[in-house]
Amino acid sequence: MKDNDKEVNIDELAFSVDVDGEVIEKVRTGDITHIGLQINEDNQRLVLENIDGHLILITDEMPTTYHSCYYYNGGVFPYAIKKSLSFLVLSDGEESCLTRIIGVTKEPGIRFNYQGLGKPVVENPQGDSCVWHLYFEVIPVPKEPKTYLMRWNPAISSYTEKDYEECVANMKNGMFRLNWSIYEWEEARKGDLFYMMRVGDDKAGIVFNGQFISDPYPADDWAGTTRRRMYVDMVCSNPSEPRSLPCIPLEKLQEAIPSIAWSKGHSGALLPEDVVTKLKELF
Repeated sequence: MKDNDKEVNIDELAFSVDVDGEVIEKVRTGDITHIGLQINEDNQRLVLENIDGHLILITDEMPTTYHSCYYYNGGVFPYAIKKSLSFLVLSDGEESCLTRIIGVTKEPGIRFNYQGLGKPVVENPQGDSCVWHLYFEVIPVPKEPKTYLMRWNPAISSYTEKDYEECVANMKNGMFRLNWSIYEWEEARKGDLFYMMRVGDDKAGIVFNGQFISDPYPADDWAGTTRRRMYVDMVCSNPSEPRSLPCIPLEKLQEAIPSIAWSKGHSGALLPEDVVTKLKELF
């Protein structure tokens, strides 16, 4: 299995969830975008036993009085989502679907006083413990995604250097979201991958990568003309620090892959497979 640019061990980055076959199909079509997981007494031991492994929850300090996510912590979710968790594998026993996690929300369920492992749950609105629900926003990962080169010139773009700084400063789950114009849109689909190429200044180069989370759609021109453009929504990850050198500088790109005119061209160019392979090695 590949995670954009490197071989990955899905057992270290994924959590498997048993679902009905109908759910898998609706995730693939986009009718279902969120998968819920209740953290309760049935799975708390599994979570605790794998706290340093590949499952979904970690904490800096394990609670000493209460077990797992029953610890209410004054109404605050008591654990952090493990940063390395990137995927959910949905399975109905016969078929499976790999999905990428692009968002996580947490919601408290029943609040109660914890009485010990195996003891009955007696609801209490002022209780010290809580059963939590996690909701994962997911997008199916195509078996053979296409990869596009998007371009950004901060000097002329409606997306400014300050916008980029704010996006990086306010990332959630290691990602931020944008919509972007795409020139070669005809074959682009939700789930395809991209690299963002900064152009036009001394910080030119690849500044982040990510995945499309929508099919292309028409909207008004970002530059304010009367023409219509095609756009995609996308999640962006692995950003270079604002106002610093890019992840892959222009000079390195030109030296390693001279067949591409990196510093000029449209935003949204479909990249050949041999170029994608070399980019993965560089990133």
